[in-house]
Amino acid sequence: MSNAPLVAGVDAAKGGWVMAIAATTPGSPVEFSVWPSFADVWAHARRQALSAVGVDMPIGLPGQNLRQSDIQARELLRPRRSSLFWTPPLCALNAADHAEANRLSKENTGRGLSIQAFHLLPKVREVRAVLTPEDLSPQAQPQAAEVHPETSFAVLAGQPMSVSKRQPAGQAERMAALAPEFDNLGPAPPSLPGATLDDLLDAAAAAWTARRMAAGTAMTLGPEEIDATGYPMAIWA
Repeated sequence: MSNAPLVAGVDAAKGGWVMAIAATTPGSPVEFSVWPSFADVWAHARRQALSAVGVDMPIGLPGQNLRQSDIQARELLRPRRSSLFWTPPLCALNAADHAEANRLSKENTGRGLSIQAFHLLPKVREVRAVLTPEDLSPQAQPQAAEVHPETSFAVLAGQPMSVSKRQPAGQAERMAALAPEFDNLGPAPPSLPGATLDDLLDAAAAAWTARRMAAGTAMTLGPEEIDATGYPMAIWA
């Protein structure tokens, strides 16, 4: 690592959470690690005095209406818009199972809740148990923010990715987009127990957005939205 300020991208993985730490200097290397809980991630972020942390998980949750950040992100992603699930509503946050979450969502929003969105809820609860709304303020140190890696890749490459991240061609496409940004990401993919390659690439994309947060150049989708519990609902890219 250089002496430049550090930032991180964080992505949920089977082994817990993948953290990608890099200096704010473009082209500097990225270092990956896996942590069992988001509390461990945030404690490490504080120990390292990171400037910004991009988190690939919804944080601010909508009420009756869809989040503008999700709508704008899906417009940005165009053919890749299905990679972004509609964010679960706040009313379903503590549902015990999908049936209850789906019922609560229909009763409060008029919309059902997909099983994919329901499966986000344990990680959403984990993040919200650690981060306060103040941690998402631009004045926070480190500043946390919600990211969606596919929107980060679309902004980085100037267009949405053309292939799914779970296909070899899609992984190669994302690796090629990231390689100029991190000098230790090349044609040979990294390997880390507890994380898949697409987890690592998503965390690196989130770290790229965190660099932009630290520089004050990041794009924000839905920047004025605040949920009923005080959390911002913006997606940063």
